[in-house]
Amino acid sequence: MRKSMRISLLMLLAICLQFTVRAQQYVTTGDFDRLSKASFGFGVNTYFGELRKATDPKLQLGLSTGLAYDHLFTDKIAIRIGLSIYNIHADDSLSERPEDNIRNLNFKATNVEFILQALYHLYPHKASGYKDRALINPYVHLGVGVTSNNPKAELAGTTYDLRPLSLEGIQYGGLAMIIPMGLGANFFLSRNWDLQVEMQYALALTGYLDDVSSVYRDPASFSDTNNVDAATMGLLSDPRAALTPPVPPVAAGTARGDGSNDSYLRFGVKLAYYLPKSLYGKSSIRCQIAKRTR
Repeated sequence: MRKSMRISLLMLLAICLQFTVRAQQYVTTGDFDRLSKASFGFGVNTYFGELRKATDPKLQLGLSTGLAYDHLFTDKIAIRIGLSIYNIHADDSLSERPEDNIRNLNFKATNVEFILQALYHLYPHKASGYKDRALINPYVHLGVGVTSNNPKAELAGTTYDLRPLSLEGIQYGGLAMIIPMGLGANFFLSRNWDLQVEMQYALALTGYLDDVSSVYRDPASFSDTNNVDAATMGLLSDPRAALTPPVPPVAAGTARGDGSNDSYLRFGVKLAYYLPKSLYGKSSIRCQIAKRTR
């Protein structure tokens, strides 16, 4: 009887030791609540389209500001949602091509952008927690988004909303899909703070961020629209006559744009703070630390 009790006690002790070892192999810590971070920052933008080519030396920069939320799903992959307000503009008078100077078009726009992106980091986030992240961690990002699209133009000191006027006879929407992509890097500032430096190129699935894409309308086809008289609409469509000295307008059907999609490029800097708790809970990849007993 005593022998059987000893065997039973030994078996129970072995089972307890096994559970103790397993419990010590995986220990959760508060560090793993910080899988998410919020960021806020500023940037500069330049636009590419009919009124400014990528080869143009004058950047014609606009400003932007935005905030974002990043959540780490694996040790290298994060998902980001972001909201930005940005300005783009261009003016034919600043072009180095004489034919653009004579065309005399201009536009400006302050748009709102919403994006959803995946980020892939070069270095993994260590199992010991966010506090032991790399000092510099480059990443690439790719996603989809939507931007508002309401270009304006200035003529004789007055600014006009262009989208309602359909200067090319095409009524495009006030929203446009975009494909944002680019490179960035997180720089370790302190236990809870990163500095993010990022480049983002956004391809718009429209040629009308600048209101220029197709051909010139027949001036006789314009009528008073949105409190803008037909003569002014004709000048907004083809402002050659507003030059000094004036230049005769081109014939209807002449190419006004090349039909390609517009895009814009942004360089930005953000401060990012690691949030105490994630909106989506702990990551199945990083929520536990392996500690093997010896």
